Amino acid sequence: MKPHRDAAALAAALTSAAAEPVPLPPRVSSVPANANVDPAPASIAPPEPKPRKGKASPPDTVGITLRPDRALLLRYTNEAANRTHAEGRVISAQQVMLEVLERGLKVQS
Repeated sequence: MKPHRDAAALAAALTSAAAEPVPLPPRVSSVPANANVDPAPASIAPPEPKPRKGKASPPDTVGITLRPDRALLLRYTNEAANRTHAEGRVISAQQVMLEVLERGLKVQS
């Protein structure tokens, strides 16, 4: 590959720039820029922060993976779609599955 025709000039410029120290910015006086401005009146107070709502504790759940066959998943999905339409809020197939599992669970005393 042929070197670029200005490669030597660029190398010389970089070498000379690297040898010189970087100029520092001019010194700034120790007087702040707003020294001649009157301070804010004491009657103006900063707004009070809004009280934060406490975080609700997360539900005590455990993530698991279910692998229903296609026909069963389609039944749950269709039921979820019907309930979503009827209730006007989104109901997932997983919610329907959990409800069915909870109804079928028999607690032993």
